[in-house]
Amino acid sequence: MRHNLILEIRTKTRVVRLCAKSREAVSSPVEHLTLHYQVRHLDTSEKSELHKLQQLKDEQEIYWSEAGNREGDSSKADVICCTCVGAGDPRLANFRFRQVLIDESTQAAEPECLIPLVLGAKQVVLVGDHCQLGPVIMCKKAARAGLAQSLFERLVLLRVKPIRLQVQYRMHPALSEFPSNSFYEGTLQNGVTINERQSLGIDFPWPVPNRPMFFYVQMGQEEISASGTSYLNRTEAANVEKIVTTFLKSGVVPSQNGALRQQLYKEIEVASVDSFQGREKDYIILSCVRSNEHQGIRFLNDPRRLNVALTRARYGIVILGNPKVLSKQPLWNGLLTHYKEHECLVEGPLNNLKQSMVQFQKPKKIYNGRRLFFGGRYQAWGASLSVKLI
Repeated sequence: MRHNLILEIRTKTRVVRLCAKSREAVSSPVEHLTLHYQVRHLDTSEKSELHKLQQLKDEQEIYWSEAGNREGDSSKADVICCTCVGAGDPRLANFRFRQVLIDESTQAAEPECLIPLVLGAKQVVLVGDHCQLGPVIMCKKAARAGLAQSLFERLVLLRVKPIRLQVQYRMHPALSEFPSNSFYEGTLQNGVTINERQSLGIDFPWPVPNRPMFFYVQMGQEEISASGTSYLNRTEAANVEKIVTTFLKSGVVPSQNGALRQQLYKEIEVASVDSFQGREKDYIILSCVRSNEHQGIRFLNDPRRLNVALTRARYGIVILGNPKVLSKQPLWNGLLTHYKEHECLVEGPLNNLKQSMVQFQKPKKIYNGRRLFFGGRYQAWGASLSVKLI
């Protein structure tokens, strides 16, 4: 919700965020925009009554009754922010919204998008990138039946022409080069310069100083985890810790990205690629984990997931993986070739990295649904749609 905060500061627009009850206890940098926060901090003569109702709610886990009618002065807000499903909340039952903007709409299932659209919408803007992750549909039958296709994708297939945004303001130009060529037909332009993405005061041993990226060759074998449903790679985990320590010693603070204080490590965020869609960090360390002879690479096969992983970093990225295994997949083969051509495919200790001479597997031609992958090239694009309903 960072953009909501910017919206409020720059335009003095009155913004209210509607949260699910289960999310009310979760802290946020834009917490002051939420309904429950505004109710608790109302400056009225009835404040003591509201506090009593809040205490009753907290103790007995009930919804507010009297206070619910005036929660956060929603009726006075210019913009109400919520999830697609949240738009169906009873607290918004009497509201009508002529303009609806759905961010990350390519991650929402089509029925989810329909919820806010039936609340009086006359103009609809869908923002998203169908070159990145789509809806998460756990039921395979439902996915095969078409539920995995977002409303955004459906409209594109129906030849509703999207407005394509072609300038990126996040990544160091060296980091945007491969995603631009492989996912956006080479049309992605840089709105930031190399100088604007230099890490001043950071002394990290990048193999090529003006290219803050490298693929760190790892040959450790994967293991099945204790849960029996996922994998771990002890070699990669140990080297991730060394890279993190090197970043911290070189001057990177955890909010951007311990020998050192243990608390510093606790402040570093560890998450899956999927949970990072729509987000960014100054530095990203990506551990591929999968390293085997015959079991394959599963989730790493998804080109949209790789696109997300490669486009989260602002200043630098380090990828750890087994190139012999990954290079069997055409898109990964293209990425590894790109890193090798720019002398960023390396091995050895961090304080003495050397170019790796590892030989890649020949990529296979793979057909996956409507998409054809060959030689590391993936044809697609990202965009936004603006739809006016008559």
